Amino acid sequence: MKSILLSIILLVIMSINTYGEDNQSINILDHNNTLPQPVKIKTVRGILGENNPLEHTRGQLRAGYITFKEDGNERNSAYALGGHYHFDSKRWNGLSVGLSAYSVVDLSIKQNPNNVNEDFFNARGKSFILLTEAYLDGKWGNTEIKLGRQILNTPHADSDDLRMIPNYFEAYTITNTDINDLTLSAGYIRRMAGWENGIDASKFVKISKTLESTEDTDGIYYANASYEGIKDLSLSFWYYNYQDIANVIYAEVGYNYAFTKYRNLTFGLQYNGSRETGAAYLGKQDAHTFGASVEFAAEDIGIHILAAYNRDNGTTGATELSLGGGPFFTSMEVQTLDAIGMAGSAWMIGAGFHLEKIGINGLHAGIAYGNFKAEDHFNYNAKEIDAVIDYAFNEKLSLTAAYASVSFDMGRNEKGTPLIDQEQFRLIVNYNF
Repeated sequence: MKSILLSIILLVIMSINTYGEDNQSINILDHNNTLPQPVKIKTVRGILGENNPLEHTRGQLRAGYITFKEDGNERNSAYALGGHYHFDSKRWNGLSVGLSAYSVVDLSIKQNPNNVNEDFFNARGKSFILLTEAYLDGKWGNTEIKLGRQILNTPHADSDDLRMIPNYFEAYTITNTDINDLTLSAGYIRRMAGWENGIDASKFVKISKTLESTEDTDGIYYANASYEGIKDLSLSFWYYNYQDIANVIYAEVGYNYAFTKYRNLTFGLQYNGSRETGAAYLGKQDAHTFGASVEFAAEDIGIHILAAYNRDNGTTGATELSLGGGPFFTSMEVQTLDAIGMAGSAWMIGAGFHLEKIGINGLHAGIAYGNFKAEDHFNYNAKEIDAVIDYAFNEKLSLTAAYASVSFDMGRNEKGTPLIDQEQFRLIVNYNF
């Protein structure tokens, strides 16, 4: 009861905007930004899980509902109210301090605890408060250093904001842009909090525990180089060292071709590989994943069409070491290539619609279909259908409704039990202030 009262008090405090100047919030499905932008490869999972904390003025209130059903089992669901408040100090000699607190309150009344969907809450299915960001940020010229709890968005460690609280990381990062069009960054990740840390959303836990290693490790070291000096072309390379687990590399190329001012094609290529290292606490790692993506955008009529393909030729399948939604072009609301657990392939096709073109301002809709198969289809064969509606009532208030249906023609879990068809619906309403 004390936790719930503290959570409610924090949410009330967060709803009071003590600053007179507001930043504009940008809808995650809005592609009408006319400023020059790097080539960005979009995925269904990436659009649904995108998190833009700096676009909130000082914080956000969030109300959520989720329901989940597996064939033959009882439905579980959850209702919650949450939000966060962010504070940045003024800079002194290049240094500033950032803090944010996140709270989630269980709104269910007299609900059978066996039927609670725990994706919204802590490990006990209860309300919680968490100091999600606490960092020291230093900027000197073109170099920035950030130390402490923070949001990260890298291919293998990202916020993946699909529930009441996104993923946060205890990390130490450095970024430099001294060379024109070249961004260099490096970092060290120690702990993770949020709905995908696998232990408790309300706590920062060691990376080794999140990855289900029985042995402790020092965490993850990474380095990145991204180049955007060639017109309409983006190049990115990432290296990760999961200490005593694996070395992982990720490379991506994006190219944009414009037919007219409002119509263009975006092409993407990716490679992801992993190899065990050191004590190899998670066993053999042998991933060689290739991917291709193409998106056609016709902004004048409000239509986007997206198609993607991934294939892994390694002996252990696509790497399962992602902390978040993962980097694969075919990733959807539920299914990702690494869920197969062995060599296999996936493809997806989707379409998005900007309905302001027919007079409904702020309303966007999308639908996608994907197929995920092991090389031997008898081991894994799944299909997923996603549908999403995103409506921005104004600059502060928005709503996202997402439905996902997964059916399994073939496949068994680690215990040898056949995989079960499932469906999921979630509704999130955000108020930014």
